[in-house]
Amino acid sequence: MQLVKTENKNGVINSLELLEQINFFRKQEGNRAELQHRDLLKIIRDEFEEEIDEGKISPIFYKDSMNREQPMFELTLSQSKQVLVRESKFVRKAVIKKLEELEQNTVPKVPTSFREALLLAAEQQEKIEILEVENKIKDQQIAEFKPRIEYLDTILKSEDTLTITQIAADYGISAQKLNSILHSEKIQRKVGGQWLLYTDKMGKGYTKSETVTIKSKDNSKEDKVVVNTKWTQKGRIRINEILNKLGIVANIDREKIA
Repeated sequence: MQLVKTENKNGVINSLELLEQINFFRKQEGNRAELQHRDLLKIIRDEFEEEIDEGKISPIFYKDSMNREQPMFELTLSQSKQVLVRESKFVRKAVIKKLEELEQNTVPKVPTSFREALLLAAEQQEKIEILEVENKIKDQQIAEFKPRIEYLDTILKSEDTLTITQIAADYGISAQKLNSILHSEKIQRKVGGQWLLYTDKMGKGYTKSETVTIKSKDNSKEDKVVVNTKWTQKGRIRINEILNKLGIVANIDREKIA
């Protein structure tokens, strides 16, 4: 029994191939219970839950006999052996032996003739050219995003608070409009002439209150004390999320789109 479609796979086996091997040796053992692919996928997801969550292992798709897209996983030989711990001793040892044979067969092919050497060199050159193009594309993307990354980095590093007017200027809108949007989105409300966060938004580090004394021009009158609400960088990021959801982008992003 040979592993199917294993040429040039660099020691990788997909879950369908692994399933075929498991069921082949289950049958040899006299175990009539055939493992279904959906059950093998459950085992893989359970064994590699963290790797899947982190995106280190991702499902790929194939078309079944009814031309429907179905998920499967590609695993390294080491990962495949980890999945086999749930099988019987007989099945586990037999499949691991097959996997080790596959591992030995993934040694790079050494050309035995001038023609094979030329073909191998051409193949390697094509890979190098593709890689160079991909790197150029990445370099271009990095260059295009650099101003935006630096801008966002400046925002995150800054510990200063900002007025609503300063934040609104980033989006080319007025402070009045931004206050109205934040009110509509149930972020803040006006109390005694001051915009304050709704109770469920307090304590999240979005704003800081600043007491300001306004000197009276008339010496007979007392100075006026007012409380201004200023936004922290965390609050600024929350505002950005709200505005983006509404289709309002920052000036720097608008320049990028243009």
